[in-house]
Amino acid sequence: MEQFIEDSSLEGWKAIGSGGFGQIYKARHRQWACDVAIKLLRHDDGSNKSLLREIKMMQEASSPHVIRVRGVFKGQPPNSGWATQLGVVMELMERGSLASLQEALRGPPPWPLVFRLVHQVALGINFLHSLPRPVLHLDLKPPNVLLDDSLNAKLTDFGLARVSCSVSVFKKDDEEGGGTVSYMPPEAFGLTYEPKRASDIYRYKWPERGLG
Repeated sequence: MEQFIEDSSLEGWKAIGSGGFGQIYKARHRQWACDVAIKLLRHDDGSNKSLLREIKMMQEASSPHVIRVRGVFKGQPPNSGWATQLGVVMELMERGSLASLQEALRGPPPWPLVFRLVHQVALGINFLHSLPRPVLHLDLKPPNVLLDDSLNAKLTDFGLARVSCSVSVFKKDDEEGGGTVSYMPPEAFGLTYEPKRASDIYRYKWPERGLG
């Protein structure tokens, strides 16, 4: 059951990221006495179906190598007027993403760090694929690999994730798929494409896909 977190419990909102999905904020939780990240969708279908589905996926994928969901935000974020929004409240990863690390270093990370990050991402993907109801991430890329204070990697952004059965994936006709074009396997551009575990493995190829 989701734990709802109201705006009255949060203070010191600060925008720390954005994308086609929406906005990521950092805020202080008064009762927990710690900072959290809040993801709010830019567009919604009126029922928050996509956000609630992503939260469900993330809650199923509880692992040291997958971002932790702390609850569901329900309230009025900054600059929202009087509109009440839903969002996902997650643990805050202070060191940003693998993409921001690569940009800061302006070159490949040291090999010991590369090996550790490769191993941790592999553990995260293997965990998802080994669940009783296996989960396909389907959007693995540097911005979706977050780093904690010790530069440990955790997977995030389950907006495109799907539950699979055997080597195929359950997907409704009206659902989007594929992921970020530059990280998609070649077969994903076919009319009869059905995502499989191999789709995540293709994205995991570090030198070609820019993850390392």
